[in-house]
Amino acid sequence: MSQKDEEKNIPAPVFKFGENFSSAYFGKLSDADSAEGNSVSDQKLISNFIGLLVDPTNRELKAEVLNILRNAKAQQFLVDLIGLKQYEKHRKELIMACWESGMNFSKHLIFFAELGANCEYPEAIEALTVIDEMHDFTDIRECEMAVKVLSSEYLSPDRQLLNKNTVTYLRSFLA
Repeated sequence: MSQKDEEKNIPAPVFKFGENFSSAYFGKLSDADSAEGNSVSDQKLISNFIGLLVDPTNRELKAEVLNILRNAKAQQFLVDLIGLKQYEKHRKELIMACWESGMNFSKHLIFFAELGANCEYPEAIEALTVIDEMHDFTDIRECEMAVKVLSSEYLSPDRQLLNKNTVTYLRSFLA
């Protein structure tokens, strides 16, 4: 089975929140469990998860969370959180978690290119770092589109300068 086929078969994470426990599960559920649905909207559990990523006093816990994400191949989970408006104030830390996890986000190249072109500078720098850590680009058209997004004439000269190294990196795959 190819890596792309494996990525298609990765189930979405499931969150459970009870009176005396909270849990996150990154695996395939039985039909009975999946009938309850994915409670990603459980803001308290996700907020606790984000808290582990952003609290500088919990470095060991953060490393463990990043390890769990990496082992679960939870790229889509992080991308989904980054895209949710309710977690916008933690967007920078969530984007950082992407490259800190060591996972390959090349499947989400356009998403991160748009962040690099449109977000505030601290978030854009982190998004460009995620792109710089990507490898195994399989869709040349997506790579070309990302170059166009990051080098658009509509971007300010400062933003184009910020994106310059990442654009050069992506163009190396097009040669």
